[in-house]
Amino acid sequence: MAVGTALLWLGAALLALPGACGDCPEPPRFVFAEPPGPTNSSYPVGEVLKYRCRPGYMRDVSKSHHVTCLPNSTWASDPDFCIGKLCELPEIPNGDFHFSTNLQFGATINFTCRTGYRLVGNPTAQCILNGNDVDWDHVPHCEVIPCQPPPAIENGQQSGVHTEYIFGVAVTYSCKNGFSLIGNATIHCTSDEKFNGIWSGPAPECKVVRCEKPEVENGKTLNSFATEYTYGEKVSFECAPGHALSGAQTVTCDADSAWKPPLPTCDPRYCGPPPSIPSAELTGAASSSSLAGTKLTYQCQPGFTTENGKTLEVTCLLDMTWSAGSALCTRQQCTAPTIQNGIVNEDSFLFGATVTFSCNAEYELKGSSSAKCVAVGNGVEWDVDLPSCERKHSGILCEQPPSIGNGVHNGTEVTDFPQGSVVVYSCNDGFILAGGSTIQCLAKAQDRGVWSTPTPECRGDYLLGLSCCLLSVKEKRKKNRKNHPIFTFSLNPQRNSSAQNMPSALPGTTPLRISC
Repeated sequence: MAVGTALLWLGAALLALPGACGDCPEPPRFVFAEPPGPTNSSYPVGEVLKYRCRPGYMRDVSKSHHVTCLPNSTWASDPDFCIGKLCELPEIPNGDFHFSTNLQFGATINFTCRTGYRLVGNPTAQCILNGNDVDWDHVPHCEVIPCQPPPAIENGQQSGVHTEYIFGVAVTYSCKNGFSLIGNATIHCTSDEKFNGIWSGPAPECKVVRCEKPEVENGKTLNSFATEYTYGEKVSFECAPGHALSGAQTVTCDADSAWKPPLPTCDPRYCGPPPSIPSAELTGAASSSSLAGTKLTYQCQPGFTTENGKTLEVTCLLDMTWSAGSALCTRQQCTAPTIQNGIVNEDSFLFGATVTFSCNAEYELKGSSSAKCVAVGNGVEWDVDLPSCERKHSGILCEQPPSIGNGVHNGTEVTDFPQGSVVVYSCNDGFILAGGSTIQCLAKAQDRGVWSTPTPECRGDYLLGLSCCLLSVKEKRKKNRKNHPIFTFSLNPQRNSSAQNMPSALPGTTPLRISC
């Protein structure tokens, strides 16, 4: 009985514990919200509590602010049903602020100033409670960066005098007559890494600076010919032909009355022996060394020439090398040979080339069978007269072709007329050829030839084939003309002449010319 009684008492005690019968414990407390009024140690299932937002927070109207006891003895609610209130955007003239998340209650922002200003106050601020609302715990301000007055200089003065010198203000110095300004003429108010106002550089000096006229052996000045120079003046140099500049081309009169960098030198430059150019010879005497700028002229060897007759020369350069030749010597070319009824067997006609000749079938070569292109004076020619190809004789020859009155043939200077030879006839002026203009040597027997027939004639009948146009007597009377008793005609088809009627004019009329 004692054990049973103990178990009954234990069960009763367990049932009396919070949540043992499905109740919820004390409701939760949130950073942003809290339950209304005092709370109990337990709440029955289904109990709904209406929470209120803590100071600095406000309801999110899109969410419920009720908390409900569930059968599993837990409280249920929407997440973050209260949100932080927003601090207003801070105002900081000549500055900016930056934040990483938002401007709600508890947020932090950082302040910076624009160039030329520095921050006065804490660079960080937090959105905090201010009564029933929120506000920034503080807002710094940006002040312009000031500089101390610029330093004064001896024998000089400054422009732009101000009562205060703030960031960006510039002052310019100048010197009295006879003094040179050493350094930067203008300095301006700027700042260091800690935003303290400082001047951009030291103030310049006013000094007497005199540099003597610079002298460079084998050189000359380009832009100035003064005898004395002041601070900052520049002089440039060039060297005499054949010399190269060693050092700076331009120097400046410095504050210590010396030229900076040091004056250059003009050193002579020499080339070695003149170069060898293919197919060319030096026109003058050769020297083992030549000063830079020296030009040497070459001439092409016989059989060679330059393009368009250009002068071939080389120049000694400042790097002590010879320039490439201004032209090249190339082989001259002989006139392309041609032979009638024959073939030239090579296609190169340049100086030194040899060509050979051959004749077509039924022709034989008369003269040299080859020719070489050789130098003659300033040009090139073939070393022999070009050959000819003459028809091979069959052994049958004709005598001299017959002569004709008032005409000639083209075979008067030929001695042999082999079979197949052709001669051409023509008439003297004023005569017309009657018949064919050519005859040919034909074979009559194996050992003798005869000329074809007939042989043409040269006739002088002017009216042969003439058909003249005449003006009728009736037509002449209409025009007040009368015929001249003599008419002149010329008939020669080779001259394109015309026959003309030459009437004479009646008294008181104008002449009339009529042509056929």
